[in-house]
Amino acid sequence: MSINDEVVAKDQSFSNLDFGTIPTGAMTETIQVEINPETMVTAFAGAYAKELVRRNPIRANDPQSQVTAAELDTYFQGLLKIRVESVDNNCKVWRQAKRLVIPAWIQFALSRVGVVRIPEEGLIFTPVINVDYDIDKLLEISDKLRNYIPDGIKVFEDAFPRSEKGDIETMTMCLIENTVNGHKLSHPVSSYVAAFLGFRARSDMASKALYRIRYDDVDFITSMIIHEGSLF
Repeated sequence: MSINDEVVAKDQSFSNLDFGTIPTGAMTETIQVEINPETMVTAFAGAYAKELVRRNPIRANDPQSQVTAAELDTYFQGLLKIRVESVDNNCKVWRQAKRLVIPAWIQFALSRVGVVRIPEEGLIFTPVINVDYDIDKLLEISDKLRNYIPDGIKVFEDAFPRSEKGDIETMTMCLIENTVNGHKLSHPVSSYVAAFLGFRARSDMASKALYRIRYDDVDFITSMIIHEGSLF
């Protein structure tokens, strides 16, 4: 037996050495993931408004159902704020909010937003957003959107997620220098949602140390989403 073989054999003999050690996470670090609607939500609202006109120009010009891009932007941001409030158990308009119709892509994005706990790494990811809304205005816009259901827009009713839990792949991503970065390898759609919501970590430490996997740049994802008909 060579010296190298002896070293390998000794290394293997120690592989079962275990004193009952149980690994645990270090002191918990909370990473606030900030939603920035101006990154892409506003542009999506403009594209959505154009899609409503394309599907039914007559309805789109009727004052009873006309919805502007600015109104849709307000609406989508309001839906995001309500989701974050519900995650924080601080939504005072929940009963009214359940009456709001939610476009399919927005509902999918909402379903990914929430609290993510990774105890083995001592990490908690939680969403935050700095916008305001008027529930009466949101209800008014919602009623207008209902009018387009016969035209084929896909919306859901009473569709706010009930659980505080978020999607671990999506919530562990953020934008760094106009590129989506992730904590671990994830499905590409998670990076699309993170870009759409403009995720940014409020911790500089987190940005440098946690997000090591790079995905597409935001401009590319924006172009793809705005022109993807299935999202409307």
